[in-house]
Amino acid sequence: MLFALHIRNIALLDDVEIEFQNGLNVLTGETGAGKSILIGSINLLLGERANRELIRHGADRAEVSGLFYVEDGETAALLGEAGFAPEEDGSLLISRQILRDGKNICRIAGRTVTLAELKEAGKLLVNIHGQRDSQTLLDQAAHIHYLDGFLKEPGARALAAYQADYKAWKSLLRETEQADIDEAEKLRRMDLLTYEINEIRDAALSPEEEDELKKRRDIINHKKKLEQYVASGLSALSDNPEGTDARQALAVAAEALSAAGDFDPELSRQSERLQLMLEETEEVSRFLRGYFERLAEDEQPVDEIEERLDLIYRLKRKYGATVEDVLAHLAEAEDELAALQHAEERKEQLLELLEEARKKVSESAGTLTALRKHAVRAVVQGINENLHFLNMPQADFNIVLTEAPLNQYGAEQVSFTIKTNSGEDYRPLGKIVSGGELSRITLAIKSVLTKGDSAETLIFDEIDTGVSGTAAQKIGRKLRDLSGARQVLCVTHLAQIAAMAGTHFLIDKQTEDGRTRTRVAPLCHDERLRELARMISGEAVTETTLKQAEELIEFGEANG
Repeated sequence: MLFALHIRNIALLDDVEIEFQNGLNVLTGETGAGKSILIGSINLLLGERANRELIRHGADRAEVSGLFYVEDGETAALLGEAGFAPEEDGSLLISRQILRDGKNICRIAGRTVTLAELKEAGKLLVNIHGQRDSQTLLDQAAHIHYLDGFLKEPGARALAAYQADYKAWKSLLRETEQADIDEAEKLRRMDLLTYEINEIRDAALSPEEEDELKKRRDIINHKKKLEQYVASGLSALSDNPEGTDARQALAVAAEALSAAGDFDPELSRQSERLQLMLEETEEVSRFLRGYFERLAEDEQPVDEIEERLDLIYRLKRKYGATVEDVLAHLAEAEDELAALQHAEERKEQLLELLEEARKKVSESAGTLTALRKHAVRAVVQGINENLHFLNMPQADFNIVLTEAPLNQYGAEQVSFTIKTNSGEDYRPLGKIVSGGELSRITLAIKSVLTKGDSAETLIFDEIDTGVSGTAAQKIGRKLRDLSGARQVLCVTHLAQIAAMAGTHFLIDKQTEDGRTRTRVAPLCHDERLRELARMISGEAVTETTLKQAEELIEFGEANG
């Protein structure tokens, strides 16, 4: 259950703390007081999309936190599997901050989590039913998900198993269709692949070759200048016929300092350094002599290199941006050609695998169908009992399962149909035009289908649209019945529903120091009487309306 809710800086809610109770909690207030903002804040806590415009003017962030007590063992286990195990006393603290730059800081049990993780945990804790849910019920595509929700864990396991088998079957089906090309197309493709493979193989490419060829081309194009520079370098280092090269100068200096070392050891160390420099000079000289000889012997025409570079360029234009890409294309073409050459063998193998996958997915679909068919009777009976209780005595709800081609959700379509009066034909829910009927149908369906939910807290946001009188009283009693097993929070405009509550909160606006704030406070008996009287007759609270309010409360207590 949601025990405590704390909201800061969300629209008119600057700093609000609410302690909810077990049973039925109702929230009432005049239009515009902030009821929708309160429900929106709970939605934010459960991971719904946030609009930073909700942040109260002057604040840098908004925050909502909720303290839950998890009493259901299965829910606690599911939270534990997700990594959010409640404390030993069942408590679990969830919070979310929304910053002005759009970032979110979400925490569960003190641990920072992603928005997706917050949403997953929220689904296990709270189920919110509002006017949007009524519209969703009009969408036939959503009906299968409502029915599967009633199946609870066995249904979830069966659906997951089916979807895994369905995915495997579809993958094999696509591969089989790709393998089933006509013979002429296959031969054309093989010819093209053979040509491409031979063209790339004949080129005998290597990844480093292009850079090496460009380097050789630059050397050949500048051969004369290179010979001059190398000869000049050799002459300066060691091959000067006049004896003024660096090698000779270093040798003379090293010998002189070695002799001077007899008088000062420091000069001997300097002589050793010159000897090392002399060895380096000899090494460089040997390299330059070899380089000069290779230049003289290299007679490869530059045209040959240009032709090779042109071949590489043409192959890259056809098969990839780099030589590595061309070689990768070669490998792919070889693999595809091999596959085509053995296509008949692979096709036979695929057909066998496809048949096995089809049988497996059909069995999985059959298991899922059986679970759904078995559940339909109980669901239909429960919903019809609720409809009759909610002042729709002639209503007859039905769930139709129609065989359909295998799809992502099974082998059937699920359609919710109803007739609201005797003698009528069953019609899709989308044909129901009365808002009051739709509200009661929604509550009847939700009352049954939420039995498959793990959430211990149910929130009904203005489920009373279009109803009044006895029907409203029946809705209140149904909500009261639901609250016997779960915590129920209900936003309502109707005194008949509010009178059924165990705890009644008033949401109203107050202006202090030039700023408007929304206040949420539990009502004592006298305050509750005045609020119910206001809901009955508007601002003109009279002894008569107060008496009516008292009678409604007494009725609620007698039928609780």
